Amino acid sequence: MKHPCLLGAALLLCTAVHAAPSAWLFEYRGFYDYHDPTVLRTDVAVTGRIAGDDVDGDGVIDASELDSLWMNMRLWSGDFARCGGGSVDHDCQLDAFSFRPGTGGSDALDIAASWRDVYATQLEYHTEAFVSGVKYSATSSYGHDYPVDDYYFFGAGTTLTITPLSPVPEPGAWMMLGCGLLALAARRRPRL
Repeated sequence: MKHPCLLGAALLLCTAVHAAPSAWLFEYRGFYDYHDPTVLRTDVAVTGRIAGDDVDGDGVIDASELDSLWMNMRLWSGDFARCGGGSVDHDCQLDAFSFRPGTGGSDALDIAASWRDVYATQLEYHTEAFVSGVKYSATSSYGHDYPVDDYYFFGAGTTLTITPLSPVPEPGAWMMLGCGLLALAARRRPRL
């Protein structure tokens, strides 16, 4: 009776441990300058990291399945999966997100995100907006001075690179391996 209880406890412990979400790095590079549409700006890039899992098994990770969506833009870097709940003057927003892991092409990743930081009393504001396949803009002003006024759009020269990150076993994964080995050892132990 002792061994079945040990086996049951080991299996229960194993089911309580789960793996970390899958993760990918992404980079959009090369945008056309709104002020001179013939110029492809290969020095302009929006990079980031996606972490999440396709919980419903439909082949797409949507906004509700995200663990994090870190984006590095010109004026702001942050986790757009944790957006919302800010004030009228200070907030970030994720309007749309879908990612098809393992598929190539520009349709593999769809993001619509924006960020704003406004200090109306000082006439200072900063905004960024990104819509994959359409545009990327960054605007900043201090009083009547506009130190950043960038508007870019996507075109034939815009590239999207997605790199899967190799999962590093977490302590929980090692614990799951140990539980499995304990369960096998308890099962194989000779009965007297």
